[in-house]
Amino acid sequence: MIIFIIIILIIIMRFYGRERELELMEHLYARAPSFLVVTGRRRVGKTELILEFCRGKRALYFYVDANKSIEDLMEEFGRLMADTLNLPGYIRTDTPEAFLEFLFSLKDPLIVVFDEFQRFVKIHPSFISQLQLFWDLKGRDSRLCIIVSGSSVGMIREIFLAGGAPLFKRADNILTLRPFGPLDCLTILGDLGVEDPDDRLDLYLLFGGTIYYYTFLEKYGCTDLASALDRLLLDDLAPLRREMNDVVVEAFGREHATYYEILAAIAEGKVTQKEIADFVRLPPTSLPPYLRDLVDLLGVVEYRIPVTERGKRSKMGRYLFCDNFFRFYARYIYRNMSLYKSGRFDLIRERIFREWKGFSGWAFEEMVQSLLSRDLADRYDAIGPWWNRRGDEIDLVALGQQGSLAIEIKNRDLTYSEALRLLATLSEKIPLVKCLPRPVATGIAARTVDEKEVLKEEGFSIVDLADLGLGA
Repeated sequence: MIIFIIIILIIIMRFYGRERELELMEHLYARAPSFLVVTGRRRVGKTELILEFCRGKRALYFYVDANKSIEDLMEEFGRLMADTLNLPGYIRTDTPEAFLEFLFSLKDPLIVVFDEFQRFVKIHPSFISQLQLFWDLKGRDSRLCIIVSGSSVGMIREIFLAGGAPLFKRADNILTLRPFGPLDCLTILGDLGVEDPDDRLDLYLLFGGTIYYYTFLEKYGCTDLASALDRLLLDDLAPLRREMNDVVVEAFGREHATYYEILAAIAEGKVTQKEIADFVRLPPTSLPPYLRDLVDLLGVVEYRIPVTERGKRSKMGRYLFCDNFFRFYARYIYRNMSLYKSGRFDLIRERIFREWKGFSGWAFEEMVQSLLSRDLADRYDAIGPWWNRRGDEIDLVALGQQGSLAIEIKNRDLTYSEALRLLATLSEKIPLVKCLPRPVATGIAARTVDEKEVLKEEGFSIVDLADLGLGA
């Protein structure tokens, strides 16, 4: 029987995917003692995965609340452990030492979960070194399966991967959860009753692979973009109305306003350190710590360089969103907070629908890039977008020993003549890409392309949503 106490969102939606992750967890559980780290950005499904794994097993779940002192946490953890394991009243575990001493004295198989483990760094850092000491001295004689999880990817790395860190090389495995892929998400949306393929695609372009948001789609009966906006965002009682605020304040506390402004800058297309600094009116030299936090701690932004710059020290980098919903929220909710607070949701809604095709084009490109990279990985050594200082860009370039492939991605249906014009423009960009292995093939990816087979016969690489497995 699962034994834990945790307050979570009650999810009607069944558990999806993560089969390989669950297999790994079962493997380690069967060979306890084991120590597993589960990390990944917020809302990616770490807790849901752990709870699914714990189902039907003897388990203790401890949530590390950043607002509590170590004394309060030990009192809470001790009470939970006493209730769960039916301990006699004379057993005291109200200090970290007593708590860990008792845990490691248990002889029966037990899963012990510490969720948001990295918060001990600020609450009581010696707890981490104490856990290391008990694991080193008594771990091998126990039957514990310890799982620690954390949303702060950077801090988890420092605790478990940095040389000299207390728990360096103690984990049997570090499992980094990624957002769900587009094919999985579109399947889930179909299961949730979203029948129209265009509606499924719009909802994916809004929420991306963060499965947490899909639970609200089911609970509030959202089956298209309009109903999702009206019921989940554009209402005084909408459940996601404070989403970015809640996440950023929890992560960064009193400095949250600066992080908001940086996220808004990136959402407005400011992608270099100087552009972002000018937008938020801060010296460029003051930005790196904030940007590192958004990349490593929050995980909603990433730093990219052109595909031809890989393996080099490059000054061509850009800061871009890797989270669809945060980009949307920063652009349309945060930047229009006066309208939002005054209840003028109609004006925000009108702007969203007026700009949706262009705005969602970025998310569409990201989706297609990921799927094309998957399909091309066995033929090319490096795959990714390319750009230069003049502003020339190619959406996807694949580099291989036998040649290269350049593809433009468009979030629309293309006529034959439009496709030819895009291919001609793409060919003009090819000489701008230095050291591009020859020969160079060119192509287009779009929602649909008229006379696709004719273009293929002419030697072009033509891909539509059906080719990518995203057709109706």
